[in-house]
Amino acid sequence: MSNPTATSSKLLSPLRHRDFRLFWIGLLLSSVGSQFTTVAMAWQIYELTNSPLQIGLIGLVRAVPQVAMLLFGGLLADAMDRRRLMMATQASLFLVSGTLAFLSMSGSVTPLTLYGVTVFLALFSSLEGPSRHAIVTNLVPPQDLARATAISSTQRQIATIAGPSIAGVVLAVAGPAVCYAIDAISWIIMLSVLLLIRTELPQRGGWRTVSLSALGVGCRFVWGHAVIFPFLVMDLGANLFGTVRALYPIYARDILAVGPQGLGMLYAASAAGALMGAIGLSLFGQIKHAGRWILFGVTVYGLCILGFAYSKWFWLSILLLAGSGIGDAVSAILRATINQLSTPDELRGRMSSINSIFTNSGPQLGQFQAGALAAVIGAEMAAGAGAIIILLIVAALIVGFPHVRDYRIARGDG
Repeated sequence: MSNPTATSSKLLSPLRHRDFRLFWIGLLLSSVGSQFTTVAMAWQIYELTNSPLQIGLIGLVRAVPQVAMLLFGGLLADAMDRRRLMMATQASLFLVSGTLAFLSMSGSVTPLTLYGVTVFLALFSSLEGPSRHAIVTNLVPPQDLARATAISSTQRQIATIAGPSIAGVVLAVAGPAVCYAIDAISWIIMLSVLLLIRTELPQRGGWRTVSLSALGVGCRFVWGHAVIFPFLVMDLGANLFGTVRALYPIYARDILAVGPQGLGMLYAASAAGALMGAIGLSLFGQIKHAGRWILFGVTVYGLCILGFAYSKWFWLSILLLAGSGIGDAVSAILRATINQLSTPDELRGRMSSINSIFTNSGPQLGQFQAGALAAVIGAEMAAGAGAIIILLIVAALIVGFPHVRDYRIARGDG
C-alpha cells in the first residue's frame, strides 16, 4: 500500500522549484482576478439589456480576435523570449482592466463599451496564452512536467472556484466597478512575479523565424496526429454545444432566483468539480486506457449538462454542474498530457496556440450559440439541446475513429 505522504510529496514536487512556485502563485491570483471580470460583465450586460443574445455576444466578440491572436501568439512563443512577451501583455491587460474600472465608476458603461473592452482583453490574453503554457517546460525538469501540467490545471480550477464565489458577493455589495479594479490589480501582481523569475530561458530565433510556413508546420503536426486531432475536434464540439455559462445569469435571476451571489456559485460549481476530478485523477495513478477515460469524461459532462438544463432546484443544479466539471477535468487533463508528451519542444508554442483555439475559442463561440438559441427557444431548451448534441458527438467519434478508444499514453505519440 502506498504511503499517502510520499504520494502527496510526489504530486507537489514541481512546487519545489522556486520559479515555478512563483509562477503558479502569480497565475492563481491573476486567474482569480479574471473571474471577477467574467462574473461582473455577464451580470452587467444582462442588467443593461435583459437579452440572452447580448450575453452570448460576449463570447462571439471574444472568439474572433482569439483565433487570430492565438495563432500569432504561438509563433511568438516559439520565436521570442516568453517571459518578456508575457510581461508586455500583462501591462497591457492592466491598462484595459483599469480603464473599464474607471468607466464603470463614472457610470459611463454601455453594452458597446463592454464589447469593446472584451475585444482588447481577448487580444492581449490570447497573445500571452501560448507563452504561458509553453514556459512551464522551461521552469521544471522533464521528469516533473506531467505533474506540473496537473498542478497548473489545479490552479485554474481553484481560481474558478474562489474567483466567482467571491466576485458574486463583491458584485452584490460593491458593484461591478470594484470587480474590474480587483482584476486590474491582479495583472500587476503577475507582472511583478515575472520580474522575479531567475530561470535563464533558451535563446530563440527571433522575428526571422515568425512566418506562415512555421505556422504550417504546427498545423500539419496536429492534423496528422492519429489521436490529438480527433480529440481536438471532439473537444470543439463539446465546447460549442455544451458551454452554458452564458445562460448562468438567466438561471440565477429568472429560473433559480438566487441573485448575484447564486450566480457566483453557479460559475464556481463546475470548477469545484473539475478540481475534484484533477485531484482524483492524480491520486488514481497511471491511467492505462486514456482514450476510454477521455470518452467517459465527455459523456459524463454531457449527461450532467442535460440534467442541469431542466433542474429547478438550486443545489441540484450546483451538484450537476460539479459533475460536469469532474467529467471535463478527466478529459482535459488526459488530453493535455497526450499533447505535451507527443509534441517536440520547438513546436510546443504552436501546438499550444492551436489547442487553445479549440479549447478557448470553442467555449466563447458556445456562449454565443447558447445565448442566440436561448433568445429563440428559451434557456432550458437551449442547454438541453446542446447536451444531447455532445452525446451524439461522442458516439460519432467512437464509430468514426475507433482507435482512439483504445489509446494508451504509454504507447507513445500515436
